[in-house]
Amino acid sequence: MTAATPSRASAIPIGVPRAQPVHDTALDGMRFVALLFVTAIHIGAKGFGQLGQHWWAINAYESVSRVAVPLFFMISGALLLPRQQTIGAIGKRLWRIAVPLLGWSVLYLCWFRYAGDMRGDWVKRIVLGPVVAHLWYLYALAGAYLFLPVMAGFYQATAVRVQVFCLAFWFLGACVIPLEIALRGAVSISIDLSYLSLYGGYMVAGAVLYHHLPARLPRPGLVWAAWILLSAAIALATWWRCDRLGRADEAFYVYSSPLVALAAFAAFCSLRWLFATILVAGSQLERFLAFFGKTSFGVYLMHVWALFFVDAKFGYDYQFVNPWIAIPVLTLFIVLACSLAVRGLQQIPGVRMLVPS
Repeated sequence: MTAATPSRASAIPIGVPRAQPVHDTALDGMRFVALLFVTAIHIGAKGFGQLGQHWWAINAYESVSRVAVPLFFMISGALLLPRQQTIGAIGKRLWRIAVPLLGWSVLYLCWFRYAGDMRGDWVKRIVLGPVVAHLWYLYALAGAYLFLPVMAGFYQATAVRVQVFCLAFWFLGACVIPLEIALRGAVSISIDLSYLSLYGGYMVAGAVLYHHLPARLPRPGLVWAAWILLSAAIALATWWRCDRLGRADEAFYVYSSPLVALAAFAAFCSLRWLFATILVAGSQLERFLAFFGKTSFGVYLMHVWALFFVDAKFGYDYQFVNPWIAIPVLTLFIVLACSLAVRGLQQIPGVRMLVPS
């Protein structure tokens, strides 16, 4: 059998959108890893602020996992920016996230009511949302969809060197300067470099890396080493910052952190190479990733509720055993259990709108 990998993408002619590519299971693999990372972040977050005995386990997993949300935006950019954008297509995408956002917001509010949170005005809480932290991604994604014609037009109408040029100044304006403000309370440059938004930049970067680099990099060890070293740098910088302040601080965790951005680029290339190399057409791994790809959005929506449930009912959290073991074990269990649950919900008419494939 031959490996099910896409060939190297040729440069897109200026002004000519790329045709819709064949489904790339490697992107499903990336989503699976990103969802594992998101879940690990939410499991470890409960103990991050305590600076206790097992803080380094939490810090290590959090530092490696911080690339998760940037990966989601980069995957979206790789898939969407080469396409012709229409108002109708944008409307369909917005509807696809609006219904789950409303439905899951209500479900989480019901859970909070069950847990004793009796605050009312649910409409206001949803509008001003998110009602649960991880739902912020849907609000951000809605904004990204509205500006898809701008980002897609830029991507399709400019040469690669221009895209890289703009991304370099995006990195300075959206990543380096915010970190300098967080650390120093001031900036060294007064030029406004904030025109390309943080998540818009990640989408453009994903499209550039996906369509202008080969899936099988000639020296993959370099990007893997970069990812490992950058993850270690995030962990060490976070320890330094927390030790200096005497309290937990996420300045180097946020998605605008330069270390997180660079780690996300390295992770994107590393994971794409990994799945392009190991995936074989018709293999069990390919079938699993294709299955998971259809449930991944629902897993993202559901996994926090699953964490609430196993913590409230069984007392399982980041420290039900040693956190070095508890975090990965609970992460894998939650993601796989939610995937099966979502697939079942997708078979129910009406309910499937809350967990679209």
